[in-house]
Amino acid sequence: MFITYDLGTAAYLLVKGCKISNVYVNERKVYVFEFAGDKEKIRLLAIDYINSECARFDAQIKILKQMLR
Repeated sequence: MFITYDLGTAAYLLVKGCKISNVYVNERKVYVFEFAGDKEKIRLLAIDYINSECARFDAQIKILKQMLR
């Protein structure tokens, strides 16, 4: 099982065909996304996301949201 707390990473993994097994909000009010399957394979896909333009796009979305507060 692979776990991430990042919405962008979770969305990227879904696009790449990973199967989500559970989603919930933990006691600290943080989203938790659990993926079933080969943990190492999913971890490598998560690293691909971090190095992708998708991650940079998501970072800019977060910045724009902060500017609107």
